[in-house]
Amino acid sequence: MSRIIVVSVRVAQHQQIATGGLAVAIECMLNAQQQEGVWLGWSGEQRPHLCTQLHTEQRGNYSTQTFSLTPEQYQDFYCGYANNCLWPAFHQRTDLIRFQSHQYQQYLEVNKQIAQYLQVIAQPDDLIWVQDYHLIPLAHFCRELGLTQRLGFFLHTPFPCPETLKTIPRHQQWLPYLLDYDVVGVQSNPDFLNLSQSFQQVLGLSAKQGFLSHANRPTFLQSYPISIAPELIQTMATMPATAGSMATDYPLADEGQLIVSADRLDYSKGLPKRFECFNTLLEHYPTLKESVSYLQIAPSTREGIESYQQQQHELESLAGQINGKHGTFNWVPLRYLNRAIAPIILMSLFRKAHVGFIAPLRDGMNLVAKEYIAAQNPDDPGVLVLSSFTGAASELQEGALLVNPYDSEATAQSLFQALSMSLAERQARHSALMTHLTEFDLEHWCLHFLEDLKVPATEGAGMSLS
Repeated sequence: MSRIIVVSVRVAQHQQIATGGLAVAIECMLNAQQQEGVWLGWSGEQRPHLCTQLHTEQRGNYSTQTFSLTPEQYQDFYCGYANNCLWPAFHQRTDLIRFQSHQYQQYLEVNKQIAQYLQVIAQPDDLIWVQDYHLIPLAHFCRELGLTQRLGFFLHTPFPCPETLKTIPRHQQWLPYLLDYDVVGVQSNPDFLNLSQSFQQVLGLSAKQGFLSHANRPTFLQSYPISIAPELIQTMATMPATAGSMATDYPLADEGQLIVSADRLDYSKGLPKRFECFNTLLEHYPTLKESVSYLQIAPSTREGIESYQQQQHELESLAGQINGKHGTFNWVPLRYLNRAIAPIILMSLFRKAHVGFIAPLRDGMNLVAKEYIAAQNPDDPGVLVLSSFTGAASELQEGALLVNPYDSEATAQSLFQALSMSLAERQARHSALMTHLTEFDLEHWCLHFLEDLKVPATEGAGMSLS
């Protein structure tokens, strides 16, 4: 039986899987597979000199194969082209693009090195599933080395429109590299349209029934909205809290109404805008004074990048201003935690929160929104207030309150509506959301993509389009 080799820029540390993103999706997916799985990626370690030896670790149903990066590779590949160039452009922040040609060269060199690791560990009938924007060129270098295995790529971020794509230095070089994959997946239909139009405008290639042919290789393009395992979230949300945990000690969980957000510290998440919306809520609806609180959890994950450090200082300042303006001796309106919270505690907080406030300025999907829904008590559920600029919005529009995070007054009104909503309406909205999440769960996402990857492409035949 063939193995699944998942390749991502980072392999999460054992027993430290977070919630809401790529790492938890890979972890759940590999553990659920009946066949053997391998997770290949960077260990998170930096070493002075390049080490070409992989470190192997067995984790239940799968094994990990990890490597280190040199400080130069980390700065130029990871912090440089990937996160100072691709990330801001993919999230429509072209003003934050910072490009240096040697960083792009390192981006290619690291992908070439990972292809060499794959050449060593891959068996002829393995399926290789590459994850995210750090590894766009990987298939190109795999093909150069003679690897003929089925190669799939999934982009967890949004894909930009052609005009934005054209602002990215060297996009003409790496865009054709996507066509060395057999299947390329994106999060949503708008991302699919942006990708298809980019191939048309930049390379002059038109997709036919989702297929593009380039250098005698057919590549299938499709949207595969990533999801969660609702049963797992429910289990975590209902586990008894341990003594001394935040779930038992945090006072806002049991006093008044709680609005909660959980995000990585990232400018794409729009946290200053969210703080502004909460301030507007308190100003426009003074009856909420001392009866509602907002908890923002935002751990730092890219501390070596200047724009993230600036974001941290801005949030600390805004939180202080809001609490100084509205707070009392007995009430702290806004609590901002710049650290990670254990998944079980986080899901428990989600379950107790009256509102899940998930309002990024741009997001490929946003699994936290789906986790908030799954964590709720169906007899007394909270309400999801969700940015329209997430991939999740098109899936969850029947039950969530969709907002424009740039409009603080309208968003504050939606927050008030959520806090005031009747039990019957909350239950109806939650039921509709859970019906969707149950049908289109993480297993569906995984099987959908892998079924398309397993079948050699012939235009219009043998591909799952559901």
